[in-house]
Amino acid sequence: MAIQERVSTRSVLSNKNIVPEGQSVSCPLCSLHLEMPDHLFLHCQFFGKTWSLILDWWHVKWVCPKTLSNLAWWWFDTRLRILEKNVWEASFYATLWSLWLVRNDYVFNNASTSFEVVGELVKIRVAMWMKTKFAFMIYSVEEFKVYLNRHS
Repeated sequence: MAIQERVSTRSVLSNKNIVPEGQSVSCPLCSLHLEMPDHLFLHCQFFGKTWSLILDWWHVKWVCPKTLSNLAWWWFDTRLRILEKNVWEASFYATLWSLWLVRNDYVFNNASTSFEVVGELVKIRVAMWMKTKFAFMIYSVEEFKVYLNRHS
């Protein structure tokens, strides 16, 4: 939904007349731009640092694309071996999901965190998802996370 700009950010809700008139539709994290999916998930300073951290694990240098759909297109067009590709793709989804949860925790619970903590949560999610997808995987979630740390 984020890639299709259908996730319920403030600007999307405002366009549907769901946000009360007069309520801010700016990004709750930086207050500098409208909270649109591309800004929130990609261009907001906090979340951009998270993507850089995730890509550093893979030793990938990148230039932040203009849109989340461009990032997804590049991400899923990357050629890797099968297991690596599964972890790579799970990293994308785990990052988006983690960022959305952080945003919601900030908006609804006034909770904040660091991008390093979000990076660790992404690693845990990827490890759990891989453990679920590949029942034969002998690594525990913690061992998988340690493996990711060694390769970053």
